[in-house]
Amino acid sequence: MNFELLAFGDLGSIKNGQSRAEVRSILGVGFEEFLKGPDSVVPTDAYDDFGLHVYYDESYRVVGVEFLKWSDFFWKGQRLAGGKLQLVQRFLENNGQVLTFNSSGFYVNSLGLRLYAPDMGEEDSIVETVYVNLRVE
Repeated sequence: MNFELLAFGDLGSIKNGQSRAEVRSILGVGFEEFLKGPDSVVPTDAYDDFGLHVYYDESYRVVGVEFLKWSDFFWKGQRLAGGKLQLVQRFLENNGQVLTFNSSGFYVNSLGLRLYAPDMGEEDSIVETVYVNLRVE
């Protein structure tokens, strides 16, 4: 299944604020619930076949989706998760996006993206995951 970020908070079939039941209806039954961390209260849905994790708030409304490197996640036709870091970075910058770097990747706040690339300093580095914040505030 392909996913494309259409706008902040909008992945097409998955949008900010949808209920967990709505998201599960769209993505199907091939998921596993798990708690992402020791402080997690609300389970995350892992759809390993699609390479994504769906995050919910305390009301079980979707707030974000994390795309893993084997997922088919795009913005303006460019594959982001699993893409070569330098190519993805140039593509985003060439499309007018401002990138805020940290030690393991960068943020694209205007799109609600957080890209994780732990081997960022290496020439063949790839984007391991992309978290898409769907919460429009």
